[in-house]
Formats: sequence, structure tokens, C-alpha cells
Amino acid sequence: MLFFQVLLLAGYVYAHIVATRFRGWTQVLVHGTILLLSIGLLLYLAKTWNSPITPTASWKPSPDTDPVLRILSVLAIAVGLPYFTLSTTGPLLQAWYPRIWSRGSPYRLYAVSNLGSFLVLFAFPIVLEPHLTLKTQAYLWTAGYFLFALSCLACAFFAARAKPQEATPLDTDSTRIGNRLAENTNLPDIWNFSLWFALAATASVVFLATTNQLCQDIAVIPLLWILPLAIYLLSFILCFEHPRWYARNWFHATFPLALCAACFLLYDGAIGSISIQIVVYLAVLFSACMVCHGELARSKPEPRHLTEFYLAVAAGGAFGGIFVGLLAPRLFTGFWEYQLGLFGAAILLLLALSLDRESWLYQTPAPVPVLLLAAAALLPEAVAVAVSPASRVSNHFALIVAAVLVLLVFFNRKRTAPELARRKAAPICSVAAAAIVAIVLSGSGFTHSRKALVRFRNFYGTLSVIPRDGDAQSAGLTLAHGRIAHGFQLQAAAYKRTPTAYYALNSGLDQAFQLASSAARAEKRSVLRIGAVGLGVGTVAAYARPGDSLRFYEINPQVIAVASDPAYFTYLSDSPAQIQIVSGDGRLSLEQEADHSESQDFDLLVLDAFSGDSVPVHLLTREAFAVYLRRLHKPTSILAIHITNTYLDLRPVVIAAAEHYGLHSTWIHATGDGRVSSDSEWMLLAYGELPKSSGDLSTLRPARLWTDDHSNLLQILRK
Repeated sequence: MLFFQVLLLAGYVYAHIVATRFRGWTQVLVHGTILLLSIGLLLYLAKTWNSPITPTASWKPSPDTDPVLRILSVLAIAVGLPYFTLSTTGPLLQAWYPRIWSRGSPYRLYAVSNLGSFLVLFAFPIVLEPHLTLKTQAYLWTAGYFLFALSCLACAFFAARAKPQEATPLDTDSTRIGNRLAENTNLPDIWNFSLWFALAATASVVFLATTNQLCQDIAVIPLLWILPLAIYLLSFILCFEHPRWYARNWFHATFPLALCAACFLLYDGAIGSISIQIVVYLAVLFSACMVCHGELARSKPEPRHLTEFYLAVAAGGAFGGIFVGLLAPRLFTGFWEYQLGLFGAAILLLLALSLDRESWLYQTPAPVPVLLLAAAALLPEAVAVAVSPASRVSNHFALIVAAVLVLLVFFNRKRTAPELARRKAAPICSVAAAAIVAIVLSGSGFTHSRKALVRFRNFYGTLSVIPRDGDAQSAGLTLAHGRIAHGFQLQAAAYKRTPTAYYALNSGLDQAFQLASSAARAEKRSVLRIGAVGLGVGTVAAYARPGDSLRFYEINPQVIAVASDPAYFTYLSDSPAQIQIVSGDGRLSLEQEADHSESQDFDLLVLDAFSGDSVPVHLLTREAFAVYLRRLHKPTSILAIHITNTYLDLRPVVIAAAEHYGLHSTWIHATGDGRVSSDSEWMLLAYGELPKSSGDLSTLRPARLWTDDHSNLLQILRK
């Protein structure tokens, strides 16, 4: 998102320069050159990579490469120039539109553009991705790009030939903030630009922060990231299609309710219901985006200032991406940009009302807006205290502020002219309402911080070490990734080495160690060589014996730091085995080691790199299994894959890979006690015989073998 938002800004800057500094056929020449250069780059990449926009294996990063810089660099080479050219199209076509047609607002094209993105957003994972390989998709995309380039050149040609038309004014019912832009005959001033920027940036922050909340902190459901993006696009469509779709009466009334709903979730309301959390988060996102984009659409300038307007919008969106993607992980230890985004939306809404003398804030009797805003601001605190009474988020400070505000207005209502009273009351009650909302939203962050012994955040998300209450046999510490448990260790000295959660005794991992030990004894070896992709808190080390060598592969450096700290978890420090930890992506690290003849093979390779219910697809492809088999001690070694998942049934995918390589497979399901152990599912693969499966695998619907060129999550969704 950061890459595309920043490149969108660059495209809008280019569009502004072309539309304002060049005329007629010069625009055709300049933009035609950019289009031809992008086509030339695609042809060069297709020849060099044997497929356009899909890098070759030589572009694979080293395991410990900085992921942010690597992702941005690969995107820049593969699709940088073509996407830059695509990003210029919206403002350029809308700037050319009035030259040919005098009727209608060019801003409606912005709604049409977002509608196209909205439709394809759902069509791609449902229609295209399941049936087409990556290579086929790349060629189809390139063919579509050629068609786009020809169409864009045709539009430029007709615009250059057309005589300028007299533009019709924008819709008269679209009241601009403060009515400033209607009177401005020059370029929009810094105040208007700043307001556009702030509205776009706030909506972007709320959208991206909601995606983080849903996909990392709440429910790691495959393809769930589509829904926040769809709502973000939908708000653009509704607000820019026609002024009637953004009705202030409705959305200003529902926004305080949205803040209440957000506080309900932030203070751990509906903690046990994922479906309610998803619905509420999406409803809050829709309300916030409609307020921000609605006020943005109301303040849009006349078409002659169109490119400046879109430049501000793109700059705001890019800032939101930079803030959430780069700054927030370094500034915050939790996903607090969500609270900050909602507070920003509240501030901008109050600012828009205060600046617009025709808003309801100035049209009602003086005490009414004070009472309304005081009640709207107090609602979130009431909800927060009701959900989590122990938090006492503001110690009733909000009540005091609201009471003083109401008394002030009522005592002065007869001494001041009604118009003057409204003018005085509006800013005062707006500031007070904003203060109350800030107190309540910030309180949710402190509430969660108090639960954790320590919190960390980096590119891969948030990590918290959280105490778990219980008796001597169940009390311990949990390492949580958002709200997903990464591992758990009992704290009583007698139970510290006990494997827990998905790795408990009688689990698939336990049986894998038993099989590997039996195979080693048959070869008259007393020690095991073990590899584990994914560290967690190091629970796998509880099974290792003196003399064993255990090599962990972990991509998140913060997980390594926490699991290795005896102040929190001691599986690694207490283990009698020789333990090594390799930082970086597990598959890339194994590939790199497999290329060196001195690397040792494993008797047991444990694949446990799944964070919650998310699936790193590149670890389950045909090419990935080829890497694993190169590192196994054939024919007696075991490959153990942890497949516990709420939403996906990964068994058909693993079985397809096993059959492709001639391996036996078995499914081990273990039922946990809910205290020390958890329900778990493991798949064991080997060339030799394996124990009987926990169920009949022949009844499963077969899955197509996943490859680096093709995968399909939809085919393995649980019913």
C-alpha cells in the first residue's frame, strides 16, 4: 500500500504539471513518450525475465535482508513505471474532459474509476487467481496495459484537437467548507490544500489501521484485507458520484455511534466473537471514511483547480501510508494509530462544522449543539466504562468538562444575542467534545498496555508477553502476536520444561519425535538433528535430549529476542541440546544452506511458521517441499507440518505435495484440555511407514498441487 500510494502521489504531481504547464499537442507528445517508455520497459522485462512483471529467482532476497527495502525495490523494478503511468490517468482524463464535453462534472469520473477498482478487487481472488497461473496473469495484464496505452493516447489526441468548452459550475447543493473556494479565483490557498490533505490522510490512516486491527490483531482470516479496501473505495464512489449520497444529517449522527462501537471493541467488548468484531470494525471504517471523503467531496474546487485538488488527496493518502507503514511501527508498541485516526476524523468533522456557517452547528439554538456534542462525546466514555469498569478511562473528567460547558452556555443564554451565542458556543463545545474523545480513545491504549509485561512492535506486527493466571500447574506466560498466542510456558519450576499448547504430549509433534528417535536407534545413533521453521517461544526445544542439535529458523528478530530472554521464557536456555537460531525467512535460509555440501541433513524437520490462521503460501508449494526434502536424512527422516487452522483445511494441499514426491502422509489430531494443551492438527510426511491417521483422508476433496506459480486459498476454505 505504501508503494502504490507514494507512486500515486508522483503520478498526480506529473498530471498537475502536464495539465497546467503544457498545452494541446505538447501534452500528447509528453504523455505519449511516457506511455512508450513504459511499454518498452515491459517488453524488456518480458525478454529478460521470460515473463513481464514477474521477477526471476535471481531476485530472491537473502534471508536476513530488510523486508521493507526489498519489497519496495522489487515493486519499483517490476511495475514502477507502468503503475506510475496508470496513476496519471485519473486527473489527466478529468482535466481533458471539459475540453470536449461541457455538461456534467468531471469529478464523477473519479467515482467511476474507484468503481472499477472496487469490482476488480473481488473479481481477482474469486475469478482470476483460482484459474490462472502467475505467468498467464502477467501476460494478460501486459496485454491489457497495451490496450490502455492506446486508449489513453486516443483520449489525448481528441482532447488536443477539441476546442475548449465553457465549463458548467459544480452542483449548487454541494456546499463548500467555509464557502471559501467559491470566491477564490486564483489557485487554492494553503488552507484549502491543508484541509484536503488532512481529510485524505485521516481516511487513509483509519483504513490501513483497520486492516492491521483485523488481519493481525483480531482475526487472521484469509483474504480479509479485501473488505477494508472495498469499503475505502466504496466511500469514494458514493461521495464523488453525487452530493446526495453524503447526507450530513445521517452521517454526522452515526459517527458518534461509530466511535461508541469502536470503544466497545477497544475495551475488549465482544472479545469472544470474531464475526461481531469484523462487522463492527468495518462499520466504523465506513462511517469514518464517509465523513472524511464526504467533507472532501463537498470542498472540491472548480474544474480548473482539479489537478491541485487531486494532488492534495494523493499527498494525504501517501502520508497515511508512510505513517502507518513506516512511522507507527517505530513510534508505537501497539496499533495505536487506529485510535489516532478516529480522533483525527472527529477533529476534522468538528472543524468542518465550525468553518461552515451554514452547518447545523450554527442553525440551531445555542444550547442545542452544546448538548448534542456533549452527549455525543460522553457516549464513548459511557460505553468504555460499561465494558471495562476497572479501567476508569478518564476518572469522570469528561463528565466534569461536559457539565461545566452546559452550565456556561445556559447561564449566558439570555445575556447574548442568539447569533453571537451560536458563534461562541460552536468552537467551545467542539474543543470540549474533541478533548473528551481524545481521553477515551487514548485510555484504550493504556488499558491494553497494563495487561502486558512487555510489548514490542516491528514490521511483522506487535508482540506482547502476557501473564496467564491459574494454579501452580497452569499459571504461566504467553507470547501473543496481537491476540494470537505464539506460545505458552508454565512458570512453576517443576513444569517449566513441559511442552504446552499445540506442542503438548500426544500431539503430532510428540509422535514425530518418537518416530525420529526410533529411526535413529535403528541406525545405532543416540542423537537427533532437528530443524524447526518458526521459533515461537521455543517449545520444540522441550523435546530435545542431551547431544541433540536443534536449529531454529525465525523471520522475526523480535521473536528471537523474547524467546531467548530467560526473564520471560526458558525453553531455549533450559534445553540440554545444542541450539542455533538462524534469523531470516525459513525457506530462503534452507535453500541457501542446501547449496552448501557441508550442511547437515535433519532427522526431523518441523514446519511451524504459520502466524495464527494466516498462511505463508510460499512454504507449502512444490518448490518449497523440494527444498525441505533436500535437507532431510533420507529415507528415515520425518517432515512434521503444523496445520492447525480455524478457516482453512490444509490437509489436501499437504497430501498433494506428498503424493507428488512419493511420500507417505498421516494426519494427527489431538484434543487439548484448554488449560495446558490445545486442540492441534499436524501432518507427518516420510518415505517410510507412518502411524494411522486420526481420520479417513480419502474423503477429502483433492486439491491442485500448489506451486510458486499457482495457489488457491478458496479451494481449501472450511465449510
